[in-house]
Amino acid sequence: MFSYTKTIFLRDTDATGVLYFSEQLKFCQEAFEVYLSKKFTLLQMLREHDFLLPIVHAEADYALPLRVGDEVEIQLSLKELGTSSFSLGFNILKAGQEAGNAKIVHVALSKKTGKSIPIPEIVLEHLKRL
Repeated sequence: MFSYTKTIFLRDTDATGVLYFSEQLKFCQEAFEVYLSKKFTLLQMLREHDFLLPIVHAEADYALPLRVGDEVEIQLSLKELGTSSFSLGFNILKAGQEAGNAKIVHVALSKKTGKSIPIPEIVLEHLKRL
């Protein structure tokens, strides 16, 4: 499991001052990008590698309102690992209490063909550490 800490800013909230629903998924994706950056940055992936990892499914549940100034811990774990796709699970905690969770599914695609490919080894070795 990988843990990432994030503070809620005004820009992340809606008119009621509560975290705007889509921001939770953005935070989760940000946590995954930070985790991957230990191996390579997404910019490197786009420039130097012949694969992409687009999101093909995302879902989220919300258990507690998150407001400006709240600090959250986003726990990232590998839920499922297929040949060409993988599912990541995210638990969002506020002061140790579950504030939400999410699941994001990525697929490995060839840049050249746009078709699914086996998950590249550089990504696979990183995923297996989760």
